[in-house]
Amino acid sequence: MQITKTLKMAGIAASLLLLPIATMSAQAAQVQSVQERFDTLGMGVALGGFDPVSYFPEGGGKAEKGFVKRDLKYNGITYRFASDENRERFRANPDKYLPAYNGWCAWAMAELNAKVDVEPTSYQVYNGKLYVFYDHATLNTRALWLKDPEGMLAKANANWKGQTK
Repeated sequence: MQITKTLKMAGIAASLLLLPIATMSAQAAQVQSVQERFDTLGMGVALGGFDPVSYFPEGGGKAEKGFVKRDLKYNGITYRFASDENRERFRANPDKYLPAYNGWCAWAMAELNAKVDVEPTSYQVYNGKLYVFYDHATLNTRALWLKDPEGMLAKANANWKGQTK
């Protein structure tokens, strides 16, 4: 049973790590450095354009697409907002609304110590922090995270600390 579980985890890890890697031109070097630090899904926009405040109760409590006309650049990353009110909430307290691990998959950070793209509609607000997850028909990392959020959080935080030194 344990061998099967280990092989399954190894297969998941291999498939996630073999996700296509975008090539970069000399002109895209600056964008690439941002994309190495933040999951922008290759677009230079955090959370695939979803409003980071919308995930929280005061912003509606569900993932909602933001609008280009309501974007805001913060630390080199563009964030989009569904409403002017949400943009102002973010501007007043960005640390509250920034996704954990710069928007990379929380489960992958815990289990694989890897930066893996997310599906912005797969998320959990836990202890006041936004965690986003990779989601696929055959792999729901949010469900895996929710089996032991405290254990996952401890591993992910330790791995993230090592990656951001």
